[in-house]
Amino acid sequence: MEFEWLNSCIADETIELVLVFNEKGDILFGNQSAVQKLEYDKEELIKCSMMQIFRQDFLEGDNGGQTFEKETLESKKETAMYRKNSSCFPVNIHIIPSREAGIYVLMAEDISRQKDMNARIRKLKEEEQENQKARNEFTANVTHELRTPVNGIRGHVTTLLDQIQDEEQRKTLDIILYCCDNMSAIINNILDFAKLESGKFTIDEKEFDFYKMMDRVIATHSAEINKKELRFSVDVDEKIPRLMIGDELRIVQILNNLMSNAIKFTMVGYINIVVSKTSQVNDEIELFFMVRDSGIGISQAEKDRLFQSFSQVDASITRRFGGTGLGLAITKQLIEMMQGSIHLESEKGKGSTFSFSVKLRTNQSINENNDKIYGAWANFAKEEDKKGGDVFTSFGEIDKNEELKKRMDKLVLSIELSAWDKAEMLAATIKTLIDTDNDDLKKQVLRMEMAIRKSNYEKSMDMYEKVKKLLSEQIGEI
Repeated sequence: MEFEWLNSCIADETIELVLVFNEKGDILFGNQSAVQKLEYDKEELIKCSMMQIFRQDFLEGDNGGQTFEKETLESKKETAMYRKNSSCFPVNIHIIPSREAGIYVLMAEDISRQKDMNARIRKLKEEEQENQKARNEFTANVTHELRTPVNGIRGHVTTLLDQIQDEEQRKTLDIILYCCDNMSAIINNILDFAKLESGKFTIDEKEFDFYKMMDRVIATHSAEINKKELRFSVDVDEKIPRLMIGDELRIVQILNNLMSNAIKFTMVGYINIVVSKTSQVNDEIELFFMVRDSGIGISQAEKDRLFQSFSQVDASITRRFGGTGLGLAITKQLIEMMQGSIHLESEKGKGSTFSFSVKLRTNQSINENNDKIYGAWANFAKEEDKKGGDVFTSFGEIDKNEELKKRMDKLVLSIELSAWDKAEMLAATIKTLIDTDNDDLKKQVLRMEMAIRKSNYEKSMDMYEKVKKLLSEQIGEI
């Protein structure tokens, strides 16, 4: 019997193993792939039966012929094919009845490599899980051990602050306390990240006062905002019930992180918080938050990296502003655990708007009349929209230079009045606003900042004059 289409180049060149057999199980044809994989000569192969090749699926029948499950026809099945030396390999087979009665065509795909690859992937996943477990345990132990000395330093410094009256020494102790707070924040971020990665992090739902929570968030950041002389406004939807059920601590953590970033990356302009109720179904409420700023902004190309762990959009940002790059990664995961999502709208040099939603619950009536505790806050964003645009939306070189001149005027006045805290804040802002390749200017600004920190009037004024002269050469008369 001749099988012209099987004897063609197509049959021999195909990667799949092709076998043609009859009802008795006699092999009538095998292509080149079958010959090579099964390690038979072509003549030897056609003398074999399907029972020799498929010892699990083709069995000897009562009449000496073969038996196999007819329902496997035209459907793929995983099994094993045996070589001449009785070794086997895994395959996916597909049996097709031929036009000629009692003749069948079997197509087999060797899945040995796929099986090996899957086994390797499983092994790698298991190893990665073990490594992750070890890393998480190590992180938890290290962060716990770090907290002890940091808390010890904070306790001793707090005790010293009650005993020491010298202003310069008190300022040094305040710096130590500030460093302890930063260290504690980093430790907490690392610990939260480890818990999130290991799946051990849970959302703790309790009843809390939403408006008191917002008060605490605002109070936490007001001093820093005032120091930088930024405009600040809060707009909270009056329809939001006072008593909510959710994880207050984590909502505060999210808002604090977004607010800290907004303050950190905004030298001049404004920061605006907007909170609204977007939907309510029975006792479930969805709240929508926006944190807007007129800061340095983020380019489109940099946005993709923003929410990745240990990532900041630019390595120079770490040098200028600090940070571990964990904050937004943790924020994103916390929001998703509260059935929400976070989005960013930003442009380089034109500020940023972070918006996110979370789902909470309430036992209060929808129409409850909440206290209008935010009535006194000016809604800066709406005011600027009415004016036909936001003054600080685009912050270019001209605006930056004008702001530098203003800050320099305020700095010299603060030094003259010995308002050293104010002067220190202004010096830090000036250092950040100066974006130059002039190494001499950078050094002089740093020296001026150090002199101000030491409350050294003569040195501060001397360095101020040097910085003013260098800045005048760069941006014009100050």
